[in-house]
Amino acid sequence: MPKHKIADFVVEYNPKYDHLNKLSKPFIYYGDEQAVITISRTDKYIENLLVRMEKDTTIAQAEEFAYATAFNRAIIPFGAMLIHSSAIIVKGKSYLFSANSGIGKSTHTRLWKQLYGDEIVYINDDKPVVRIENGIATAYGTPFDGGSGIVNNISAPLGGIIFLERGEDNSISQIESTSQILQMLYFSTAHFINRKTAEAMLDNFDKLIKATVFYKLTCNMEPDAAKIAHDFLIK
Repeated sequence: MPKHKIADFVVEYNPKYDHLNKLSKPFIYYGDEQAVITISRTDKYIENLLVRMEKDTTIAQAEEFAYATAFNRAIIPFGAMLIHSSAIIVKGKSYLFSANSGIGKSTHTRLWKQLYGDEIVYINDDKPVVRIENGIATAYGTPFDGGSGIVNNISAPLGGIIFLERGEDNSISQIESTSQILQMLYFSTAHFINRKTAEAMLDNFDKLIKATVFYKLTCNMEPDAAKIAHDFLIK
C-alpha cells in the first residue's frame, strides 16, 4: 500500500478514485519509516456516506471526505487535528481563517493573495492540520482539499487562528474568552469528531489555546477586509 507523509505522520492508504490519488501525489513518501496510520474504506462505506452528503457530491469526493475523517480521528491522540479553514503562510508564519460554510473564508484568503501576491503562500484551502508538540503549534498541508484543488505539502509555525463572520464593516480583535474560543473550535472540527476521540480533542483544544492566539474578523468581501486583517496581524 502506498505511503504518504502528512503532518509528519506516515500514512498508508490506496484510494480507488483518481481524485484523491492526484491530490496525494505531493505527499507520497519513499522513506523507511513505518506507517503509524493505515486508512481503508469499503465501497459500501463510501456509497452510504455519499447518500448523506450534498446533492452534487461525487463518489470520488465522498471518498476524499471519508479518508480525511479517518485520518483526523487517527491523529487526534497525537496532539493534532484537522481544522476546517483556509490556511496561508505570511512572512514565515501560518494563519488559519475559519468560518461556517458560505461566509467566505476562501474568498477572504484570495483577497490576501490579490493584494499581497508572492508574500502569500497557500498551505491548504479547506482542511489543514494543526499539530501541537512541546507547546508549539504548527500548521501543515494535507491532500484533503474540499474541492478547492489547493493542497501543498508545506508547514509553518502557527501565527494565529481567525474566525470570520460576515458584516458590512471590517474590524478585527483578539478573542479573550476561552469559552468563546472553545465554541468556535468545536464548530470548526465537529464533523471530524466521534465519541472515541472527543476527550482527546478537548485536550488538544486546551493545548492549542495555550499555544496560539485567536481573533474574530468581522468582514465584507471587499479588498479592504484583507488589508485591515493583514495590517493588524502581520507585524
